Amino acid sequence: MLIELVVSAALVLSGTLDGSAAPRPSSDTSEQEPAQQAPGGQEAKAEKKTKKKAAADEPPPPDEDVDPEAPVEPEPAGTKRGAELSWKQHPSLRFGSIFRLDFEAKFQEDGHSSYTGAELTGLETWELHRNRIGITGNLFKHIEYEIEHELTEKELTEKDVLLGLTPSSQWKDVNVNLTFIKNAQIQVGKFKVPFGLDQLTGVTHNDYVYRSLGANYLDPGRDIGGQVHGSFYRHGLTYATGVFRHDGDNARSKKIQGGDETFAGRVTGTLLRPMNPALGGLDFGIAFATSALADDSFRPNGLRGRTVMTQDTFYDTVYVKGHRRRWEADVDWTGGPASARAEYTWVTDDRLGQGIGDQDLPDARARAWYVSGTWILTGEDKKRPVRAARPLFRGGVGAIELAGRYERLWFDSVGGTDVPFRNPRSETIYTSGNRVLTLGLNWTLTRFSKVQFNAIREHIEDPDRSPVPNGAAFWSRVLRLQFVL
Repeated sequence: MLIELVVSAALVLSGTLDGSAAPRPSSDTSEQEPAQQAPGGQEAKAEKKTKKKAAADEPPPPDEDVDPEAPVEPEPAGTKRGAELSWKQHPSLRFGSIFRLDFEAKFQEDGHSSYTGAELTGLETWELHRNRIGITGNLFKHIEYEIEHELTEKELTEKDVLLGLTPSSQWKDVNVNLTFIKNAQIQVGKFKVPFGLDQLTGVTHNDYVYRSLGANYLDPGRDIGGQVHGSFYRHGLTYATGVFRHDGDNARSKKIQGGDETFAGRVTGTLLRPMNPALGGLDFGIAFATSALADDSFRPNGLRGRTVMTQDTFYDTVYVKGHRRRWEADVDWTGGPASARAEYTWVTDDRLGQGIGDQDLPDARARAWYVSGTWILTGEDKKRPVRAARPLFRGGVGAIELAGRYERLWFDSVGGTDVPFRNPRSETIYTSGNRVLTLGLNWTLTRFSKVQFNAIREHIEDPDRSPVPNGAAFWSRVLRLQFVL
């Protein structure tokens, strides 16, 4: 049913907002006719030019980030504008330069399948994975605000739902950003802690249905706090640093308390752009975060590890106390229709007084890395989100992209002299990890809709914690239908 709604909505919106369903003839035929007659390489150049022109005429996707430093078209002298409704990127209510309010929505329907018996863990064949609505805007140009609420995100098992449990928080981004000083903006409220390339990539911008395991289980995620952030050299150097109440919602659950006060900072830069403009699409990033860890004598308070889609636990939490330290480094490259990313994350937790005899134990450690790449078969330049040069229902097939990612997440301890055990108070933690290969196909139909298919192969390194017999590798499949407004 939802598939029909998504396709119907895409068709209606493509026809009513972007023009008729049929391709619109260009009034400038001087560029088209020679292109048909041009031989060899000139024909390819002409076609590429036509694609760029079509993309420029297309309004930006609703989930495309707008450069806050982009020049604003000045209004004619003496112009007085009152309240007005418009729809370019979002349905928007504006009152001159005094007030702007944009309405946003994100819907994602997922279809799953995995190993035999996976449905017993709560995996549904179809689910409305995300159903978010929100508003963004600004006051007097320099006061930006954002409010986003989750209605039905799937974060619990069927058993949890029957027991009446709800996610820890259905409020996602609720914050205010002050831009009086462009290079030192101040943001307060609830938003993502500045840590992790994959985690900071918007949910509708992801190249894959699911983020990497490191992003989901080691990076902090959202929390309440404040930060100072800005950019220099035309975004060639960016920074963000702040303090937060806890260490993010990724480390918390109904059974895990998570960390307390957190300080985090992140810096990114296009370090090679001054040497060679062709390398301007190569970004480097580093981040650091430290959090206080309180002792909970009744429940282990460390990090955990789960499989990608079925969320079977392959590493249980251990008792920790002291501080949690996170480090991260990443590289992100885009060039033409291609892109590549790599990221490495390292986390250590103190275990002060957590031994059976109240002695200090070696630090608990978690590490993760991934390498990934994408290629757009239809020739568009790689962006997030991808902009189809010829959208579906407008004379084209949309944008088609291939994607691949290989990753590993694993847990152990830093040192230890005894035999490794799985006990939450063992001196030497028994190593447990997961190696994952994800193969993906992304199909951007229109600026409102996208279809993603991922085939996911997982191999749990500790066979006793694998959800399949004998610790064999297993495959999962997921189809996501996405609609944004």
